[in-house]
Amino acid sequence: MTKKYRSLIITLVSIALMVSVKACVKNEQGSGEQENTETVKAELSDTQSESLMKQVAESEVTKSYGDHLRDEVFASAEVFGIDRDGDKGTAYAYLYDGEYVVLKDKAYEMSGSAGEVMIKFIYGKDDVTLSEVIWSADGDEHENWMEENFPAEYLKKAKNYKAYDTNGRSVLGSKLKETVEEVLGVPVESENLLMIDTDKGTYEIIKTIDGDDGTFDTETLETGNLKEL
Repeated sequence: MTKKYRSLIITLVSIALMVSVKACVKNEQGSGEQENTETVKAELSDTQSESLMKQVAESEVTKSYGDHLRDEVFASAEVFGIDRDGDKGTAYAYLYDGEYVVLKDKAYEMSGSAGEVMIKFIYGKDDVTLSEVIWSADGDEHENWMEENFPAEYLKKAKNYKAYDTNGRSVLGSKLKETVEEVLGVPVESENLLMIDTDKGTYEIIKTIDGDDGTFDTETLETGNLKEL
């Protein structure tokens, strides 16, 4: 083969490579633009968050005293991150929920739960619909569960989150207290406890007394019949 033909072949190969590279770049750019167009930001508006918490409360907390007293359920969460796949969303959070009843112009917390969760839901046009709440494992299995189920970014935030203040009170519990008082229109009792016997239809308000050795005792402040309220 002459030098002339070798040069022609090299030139043709070079041109072919240039066209191929340009085509690849164009395809990559086009693919990127398409992905950006299809990507939907994973977030919840204030209205959606409020709606989701109401659904979570109704799903996770049982109303046990509605036949006797005004009984409402509430939930609040510290969200570490949200993932979205189409219309399916998953919020990784620390959740606090509780049941509150009203007795003589005061609200009492009767039950509650707290811990890390995955909240799965469906995005609608304007609202969201709860699918399920998956609670983290307890005890020795907790750390492994967190590492297996929380993405690294959200796991770091969860580990750095302080669930209790310097006085040992739940941060979300205190936040939820404000919501409860606003909705129920009465203050939440934070010192004394309300015990209700639904079978007998009676109630008892008790005060806890801390002992010097770390134990505590109780003192009955009031008893009554629920039918008389």
